[in-house]
Amino acid sequence: MVSIAKLKSHALTRITGAVKNQFGCIAGMSKASFHLKLQDPQDFGRMLAALTLCLKPRLYIMDGIVAMQGNGPRSGDPCAMKVLLFSSDPVALDAVMCRLVALDPATVPTNPPGREWGLGTYLQEEIETVGNRLEPLVNASFAVNRAAVKRQLPPAVGAIVNNLVAPRPVIDERLCTRCGTCVEACPVTPKAVDWVPGARTRPPRHNYNRCIRCYCCQELCPEKAIRVRKGLFGA
Repeated sequence: MVSIAKLKSHALTRITGAVKNQFGCIAGMSKASFHLKLQDPQDFGRMLAALTLCLKPRLYIMDGIVAMQGNGPRSGDPCAMKVLLFSSDPVALDAVMCRLVALDPATVPTNPPGREWGLGTYLQEEIETVGNRLEPLVNASFAVNRAAVKRQLPPAVGAIVNNLVAPRPVIDERLCTRCGTCVEACPVTPKAVDWVPGARTRPPRHNYNRCIRCYCCQELCPEKAIRVRKGLFGA
């Protein structure tokens, strides 16, 4: 297996790279069930590292000639990074990607468990790079959330605090075509984003008390009508 990823920002895991690329091997809407089972981003990152350990691609390639920044992984903006990255170590490849966009590799939830379990390393002193020098290629203005990924709080207080401080998906009613993709993609029961009763002609609405911040609705919206709005403290 050869794993070919795109250099992109991601609302939940900060970036989507060599390790997260194997999540594409999970069939169809089964992906959403993993978000429901593993609501904590750190646990989700550990699952991605474990999945890559099981699949064991022989080579990882990352296309960063034109990357995606901002409202990634699907609704962001193109950004010319002009790089191609190759490695047999997916954690090291993701770490180099992080440094190219001025992101601390330790903040990406797949990197620490990946190193702990022998999948690879994200420590700069343990990575050897060949080819072009990295320093001239660094883009410090690349639009990505650089805040550390926090563990979720206990359910008793988590919903209240999440509504105050956690980033949230927000529908732009001007762009929404009312296709219902976000409603179908939501893994929560009852739905965290759903139609207003008796008003199917209007855009769906989020119930943030139910929202687990998996951002499936934002990722799968075909019209780029859902953006992730920062929380109270900009996380």
